[in-house]
Amino acid sequence: MKRVLLIGGTDSSGGAGLTRDCAVAHDLACFAKPVVTCVTAQTNSAVSAIHEMPASVIGSQIMAAFEDTPPDAVKIGMTGSQSATNAIADALTNRRVPVVLDPVLRASSGGTLGDSAALKCLFTIADIVTPNLDEAAILSNRPIADCEHDLALQAQELCAQGARVVLIKGGHGQGDMCCDHLFDTVGACRFCLPRLRQNKRGTGCSLATAVACHMANGQDTREACRNAKDYLHRWIAE
Repeated sequence: MKRVLLIGGTDSSGGAGLTRDCAVAHDLACFAKPVVTCVTAQTNSAVSAIHEMPASVIGSQIMAAFEDTPPDAVKIGMTGSQSATNAIADALTNRRVPVVLDPVLRASSGGTLGDSAALKCLFTIADIVTPNLDEAAILSNRPIADCEHDLALQAQELCAQGARVVLIKGGHGQGDMCCDHLFDTVGACRFCLPRLRQNKRGTGCSLATAVACHMANGQDTREACRNAKDYLHRWIAE
């Protein structure tokens, strides 16, 4: 069984964060190794409190996770402060393992969960960065994209900041089809499936974690993203 290191915050509602990450890992037959960056008090409609773990504790968790049975992939979600983000970067630098960065900035239930400036130090250690439409706009300092050309410009800016591969998730978009757009060294491609009426929390966490699980099993980024999209679609449709 492949092992996936899951770095992120807890969610007392159970709808997102590490709880959802671990559920995805279980679904995809991977062993979850969770690292807690923040403890949040959330409902399905609001974030009422956030307690950040000390940066030294976050770093120690990651180092311990690599000691006995090193993970086969890493997924980074909610990070917290700049010092916490720096600790994550320090602990993961020079690790020969795929890293998926899901740049969490806001909770779907409301509330700020991340700092865009702090997150950018993780771009250079991530194999793929997976922002949603709002996050891509904030991180690239460009308007929210409404066409493929604008998405490409956002991805180009993120790559200029150090990202290697960018997957812009289309779940917050409009239209009958939900398309995720991948930009890598080969070019651009998109993964599209019919947009579902069902609305679940934790979709962003789920997709990024699924990508990490598939990469842990040796899939390249394109294959991992395609299979992660299929997994997410099935889960939302349940």
